Amino acid sequence: MVQMDLLFKLAGLGVVVAVLCQVLTRAGREELSTLVTVVGLVIALFLVVDLVADLFSSLQSIFALY
Repeated sequence: MVQMDLLFKLAGLGVVVAVLCQVLTRAGREELSTLVTVVGLVIALFLVVDLVADLFSSLQSIFALY
């Protein structure tokens, strides 16, 4: 269930970032819209980092890599 929770968090983050970018672009603030997109991407990467670390540790233990 943890993965489903993360999936919903990422989807919600994507919707919020998309709406904010559209609003800022229509208001003529393209540079701020780009900043919001980058911040959204960084937040998404921080949410996914733990899963990627778990994946690498699982692969390391499966293939007995050191």
